This record gives sequence, structure tokens and C-alpha cells, in this order.
Amino acid sequence: MKILIYISSLLLLSFYSNCLIAQQQEELKSVVAQKGDGIYKVLRENDLIPIKDYYDAFIEINKDKIKDNHSLIVGEKYYLPAKVVQNLNVTKDTIIKTNNLGKYEFKYADTIVSDKLKGAVFYLIPGHGGPDPGATAFVDGVMISEDEYAYDICLRLSRQIEMNGGVAYMIIVDPDDGIRDDRILKIDYDELCYFELEIPRDHNQRLLQRSKAVNDLYKQNSQCKYHRAIEIHLDSRGSVVTTDVFFYYFPNSAKGKKTAENIHKTFTEKYAKHQPNRGYNGTVSERNLMVMRKVLPPLVFIELGNIQNERDRKRFLDYNNREAIAKWICEGLISDFEK
Repeated sequence: MKILIYISSLLLLSFYSNCLIAQQQEELKSVVAQKGDGIYKVLRENDLIPIKDYYDAFIEINKDKIKDNHSLIVGEKYYLPAKVVQNLNVTKDTIIKTNNLGKYEFKYADTIVSDKLKGAVFYLIPGHGGPDPGATAFVDGVMISEDEYAYDICLRLSRQIEMNGGVAYMIIVDPDDGIRDDRILKIDYDELCYFELEIPRDHNQRLLQRSKAVNDLYKQNSQCKYHRAIEIHLDSRGSVVTTDVFFYYFPNSAKGKKTAENIHKTFTEKYAKHQPNRGYNGTVSERNLMVMRKVLPPLVFIELGNIQNERDRKRFLDYNNREAIAKWICEGLISDFEK
């Protein structure tokens, strides 16, 4: 997998703090905000990539002309950060891995623990994102959303896959959020679709956008023999309804069905081992959804629980449980790949 090395946002902001003392705004390139423009769109159209590294600098330069929700004022002139060419010294003990967007930093020795997924490619799709937070609920008076927890679990699953030698692509990425151990994950709306595309408000366009992202990456990795897409969601039902983890595959997809069954088998075994008196009623079944129809690799759609139910919420409010879910899914994928 191609490894890209990016400067951290912190270093870049430090650079700009010093740079702006000597460089007046008039010396910077400027643009006039048009209807539909946002910070990400403006940065992308002016080739300021990685966008994440320039986002905070843009806000700092234009802080008097940016609304509280970080939106732009139509007709207002905005200054663009100057592009930076950075030389990095990277030791053999440290890797900054981005997957082109989602950034993790960890010791190499802690990263690759096996080659059980070597040759396997995965496309991870956290449900919703951007203008659509998905299902919501209130916990301790604070609203939580489906997309934040699905995203955190996908990040953890990505790490597990790569620790076992596989390749994982995050199809939806939040440029500000990495893996978080908080109980309450703050809602925001700045998620992007691979590669750094703003997520449309229209429901069908959102699904088509992420399907295309998966298919483009699938074609780029055509030399690989094993591809799977994993989409993660939380359900929303009445607060008294408890649900287990359910798995879905596209009708007549033999590979999708087999992968779903292998992950389901892992969950059944884990619950029997760790909570022998609990019982586990999760199932595997068909589901005909747009992303399932559009993507080229076999896709497993996973519903993790009812966000409205207090008991189900324990499954993902505790970061240890989110980590366990990611590990169990990964173990199921290893089992599927080996077979």
C-alpha cells in the first residue's frame, strides 16, 4: 500500500503563525465566495491538498469573515494560505499513515502483528456523514449521532486490518477526528468522501458518490484477488427495543453471504465465550440497498444496535466495546479470507 507522509496540522499552523508576521494578506492569492462555496471546496479548487493541513490556516487568515459554523459569505473576498513545501525527517520506528486522508500515528512494531490478511483489500463505509448525521439520541442531555460512532468503529477496524497485513480504505473520512476514546463523540458535519469530496445533501447522490469511490479504488486494486466492502450503521427503533448485531448481504451474492456468515460466526463464538448467559440472536440475511447494488466488491452491511435503547448503547458508548467490535469483525474477515 502506498504510504504518504504528511506534515501534521500543528506544525503547519506554527509555520503560518510565523509566516503571517512577515507576509501581509495582500500578498496572498484571494477568491470571492460564490453560492455553494465552502472552505473545503475553495481549498480543493485551488489545489491546496491535503485540505486538512490548510483548513485551520484558512480560518485564521480570514477569521473576521467566517460565520460561526465555518461557512462563507457569498460575495466576500477570502485569502488563501500559501502552499508549503516541507521536508520531513522520518525515523524507521515511526510511520504516519494516512490512507490518503484518515491519519493515525503509531509505532511500526505495534502495527504489523501478522500477515493473515496480506493480499486482501477492504473498503470501509461508515454510515451517513457530512450533512447527514444518521440516527440520533440523547445521552445525559447531549445529542449523539450514528455517523460518529460508525466512523470511530470503522477507524478501529481499519487499524486492525492493517495490523494483520491487509489494506483498508476509509471511504468516509473526518479531517479533524481520528480514533477517539470518549464516551460522547461530538457531532460535526465536516466529513468528506474519498478523495476529499464534499458529501451531497441529496440522499441518493450521497450513496452514488460513495459507491463510485469504492468502485474507483476497486479498479485501482484489480491485481488483488480478495476485495470486500464493509458498511457499518446503527439502527433507530423504540427505546424499549433491544437488538443484536445483524449482518446483511446483497441477494444472490455468494461471496457476500459467506463473508457475512463468517463474521456472524465469530460474533456468536465471542458472545458465547465472554457472556455465556446472555444469548446472541443476531442473524444473517439478504438486503437490497442502493450501495449494495452499485458497488463492485461483495459488501457486508452491519447494524450494530439500536441507538435509542440504553442497553444497546453500551455496545458503542464505551470505547473498549467499540474496539472489541472492530477486533471481532476483523477476526471474522480473517476467517473468511483464509477459507
